[in-house]
Amino acid sequence: MWHQDPAYAEKMIHPVPELPTVKDRSAYLIEKAKDKVVLDIGCSGPISEKIKASAKVYYGVDQVQVNGCDVVDLDHRADLMPKHEDVEIVICSEFLEHLTNPGYFLLVLKKYYAEKLIYITVPNAGGYTVQNNCEIVNKDHVCWYSYTTLKTLLTRCGFEIMESRWYHGLPHKAEGIIMVVR
Repeated sequence: MWHQDPAYAEKMIHPVPELPTVKDRSAYLIEKAKDKVVLDIGCSGPISEKIKASAKVYYGVDQVQVNGCDVVDLDHRADLMPKHEDVEIVICSEFLEHLTNPGYFLLVLKKYYAEKLIYITVPNAGGYTVQNNCEIVNKDHVCWYSYTTLKTLLTRCGFEIMESRWYHGLPHKAEGIIMVVR
């Protein structure tokens, strides 16, 4: 299958990096939020209450009403995302894969929270397979990210990647990817 010319192979074949692995994504993010002013984007997830309890000040934003968070259609109107001057870190966990237009969202995030550390986590495309003729996929997801595609998207949107990690598993089959950007 990959017996193409060298230029094609260079464009298409990317080594999976050996990165540190985080056993528990939730515990990792909760620790990063400890005593910080946090903006939690996509705060309807199960770890948001724990992030809120760990944070010094907590702001949440999602596309649905949850626990008093700001409600914004972040897919189509990310420009309505609240700007909080005191935010120290932004957590965007298990959110990008739900967006129809993640580039637009990321450009607004970069504009509003430039120079802030942003923790982005996504499921790892390489960590899932087809089993018994069935896809293993959340029906609310519209895309998959590999290490390479997430890095490419973030770089195109002007982010500097500060740190990358796998979570829940070995690099080739880890459940997800964490990238810390600014």
